[in-house]
Amino acid sequence: MTTSLQFLSRTAAACCIAAALAGCANTQNALSDANKLLAEREADKPLPSANLSQYAPALARLGRMLDIYKDGDPVIYMQTRNILDATNLSHPLVGAEIPGDITEMVRTAVNRIGARVVYVPYHPDYLVSQAQLGAKFGVTMPDFLITGALTEFDRALSGAGRSNNASIEFGSGRGNTALGFDNKRTAIFSALALDLNLVSFNTQQMVPRIQASNVVKVLNFSSEDNASLGFYGDAFGFKLEGKYLQGRHSAIRTLVDLSVLEIVGKATNTPYWRCIPNGTPDPVVVDNMRASFESLAPEMKIGLVQVMLRKYGQPVVVTQQFDEPTKNAVRAVYGSRFPQVGDQVDVLTWAGFEPLFFNVPMAWDAEMVQAAAAQAARDAAPPPPKPMAPVTAQPGGAA
Repeated sequence: MTTSLQFLSRTAAACCIAAALAGCANTQNALSDANKLLAEREADKPLPSANLSQYAPALARLGRMLDIYKDGDPVIYMQTRNILDATNLSHPLVGAEIPGDITEMVRTAVNRIGARVVYVPYHPDYLVSQAQLGAKFGVTMPDFLITGALTEFDRALSGAGRSNNASIEFGSGRGNTALGFDNKRTAIFSALALDLNLVSFNTQQMVPRIQASNVVKVLNFSSEDNASLGFYGDAFGFKLEGKYLQGRHSAIRTLVDLSVLEIVGKATNTPYWRCIPNGTPDPVVVDNMRASFESLAPEMKIGLVQVMLRKYGQPVVVTQQFDEPTKNAVRAVYGSRFPQVGDQVDVLTWAGFEPLFFNVPMAWDAEMVQAAAAQAARDAAPPPPKPMAPVTAQPGGAA
């Protein structure tokens, strides 16, 4: 009787366990788990973001600068030749490490500037096909062509690595214990360069000194950390690896945006360096403006001074005469903005006119000053103290 009761009890327990398992592993629960997993993964999924380099805002600022400096001037129409890879490292046989055609990046950068620099597409096949269907087009001829190529890709231009390891053993017999640790860091720099030139469409000649040649370094960084713990022959450990490879396409877009900013700034003789933090004056623009200003007749110089004073908010009339309102406006602007020059400045000389031309107030000036001050504070701050190196029983070498 006791044996029968034990059998029945075990059978009932087994049935309960089977029922519980059957209740867990059913279709409804599987669907519920799948929906929960989908919701978690969807919540963690990275969303698309605008593909903007650090110089993309500078291109928009250049557009606003042109609205001020080139008010009343005609629109500039630009077109590009195909901007390709001249290093042949975009070929599939060598790994296609960089893009073979970056023309679309250049078009996007030009079109980001604004309404005073208009990009003119060149798609003859499309136009011919549409014309055969009866479409009629008004053709816009460009003023300038942008030509160029990716001219350099120096892989592994420089690199360095460091490694450290340590191991300690103590105890004996079954109490023997071993501790081990090692780490490794490796950094490799490559370099990418882009050359752009400006060509006059009417003459098909390169515009002298209007070009951009810039280079960017690309970082390949890897790290490795290992640790182990052993007790009398039994051991366990962990290994942590990390790798960072700066995107070459992203680096090229940064090059494109900076180079387009530079070449359009030079072509329009505007102080484009004010569009980027800590920008420095471009000698090409300074020399061009000096030569242009010094070639003007005195009355034309006065007229240009009056035009620039109006951009500072001074209510002067462009009369090409150095009248009393103009003199008062010069004293007001130079006294408040350029006290180092003095209020008796001769604005008909380049030395006197230069600060007036290159420092027209821009909406982002305060932002730039704050960014420069923050960067100066970071540069002036003392470096953080280096951690003390651990005492190791078996020191490793540096690679």
